[in-house]
Amino acid sequence: MRRLPTGPGSNLLGYQVNSPIGVAAGPLLNSKWVEGYARLGFDALTYSTVRSRFQPALSLPNIRHVETRDQFAVAPRRPHANGSPTIAISTGIPSMDPDIWRKDMRRAKEHLGPGQILIASVLGTPDPSDTPESLIADYTRCAMWAAEAGADVIEVHLAAPSPFGEPGQMIYESIPLSAQILYRIRTTLSLPIVAKLGVFRTPRLLHETATKLAPWTSGFALVPGIPRRVLDEDGNAAFEGRELVDVVGASTYAVCARQVEEMIAWRKAGAWDHAILAIGGITTLERARDLLNEGASVALVDTAAIFDPLFAVRFRSMTGTVPRAATKAAPVPARKVAAR
Repeated sequence: MRRLPTGPGSNLLGYQVNSPIGVAAGPLLNSKWVEGYARLGFDALTYSTVRSRFQPALSLPNIRHVETRDQFAVAPRRPHANGSPTIAISTGIPSMDPDIWRKDMRRAKEHLGPGQILIASVLGTPDPSDTPESLIADYTRCAMWAAEAGADVIEVHLAAPSPFGEPGQMIYESIPLSAQILYRIRTTLSLPIVAKLGVFRTPRLLHETATKLAPWTSGFALVPGIPRRVLDEDGNAAFEGRELVDVVGASTYAVCARQVEEMIAWRKAGAWDHAILAIGGITTLERARDLLNEGASVALVDTAAIFDPLFAVRFRSMTGTVPRAATKAAPVPARKVAAR
């Protein structure tokens, strides 16, 4: 883009950004991807989740087009050319070696323009002793490295399998463990801390978790994906050896938006005053606008960034996109990034 439309302006986690449109963790694999999407007008850019040691991706396939059903999803042999942008992702949360991503994250930060911020998504990896303390310490180590590399915001990825719970349990589903992780990072760093949560079985569990984690966060990011069984057209597992994989994209919007709206309602009711980073199924400008008008602090796209790279450009071109009152952010020290 030779010249981007002027953004509506927004306040996100204490930073002045050009627009409340960004990219969630996933598509931005390294500094080249971050720079590319920054030039396309995305203003809150999340560096793909990093860890304290090299972690390879799972075997192929990693991504497949899917069509959702009531209890599962089907990966057709030939996806419809004009079908809904919904995909299943199974990568295993890979990461480059820290010596590589720490330098590359610094380059990513240097490539951002005025009015843009870099969010670093971090995930802890327990050592062979498999103790909660080792996991907490590793999360903190990654967060410190990301801060040193120039990240403006730390996203603590809690929507990952817990090494200490029942099979299938996620870290965010253990409030004591999640609170300890966030507390350690919050008391170590002065940057805004965002807790990334997943799907909750009931609104009550979502409210209870958010309320108990609120003292140690500046905001919440949800929902990154919905775990589903994915089958091929013959009824076999589409991802061999993997029973559940994350489904993301258009068909997840109803579930994801409902949880975002519940969080917004509780914030309006005074439960806590934090930023809400909306993720999940935001594949159209109307969906982004609706969530922002409801009170989401930012709309982070994932699948849409891949299917529609000009999403942010078209959002900027809209007039009267976001009321200023809808860009409320968490009460953190002001950090200004010059507006473009």
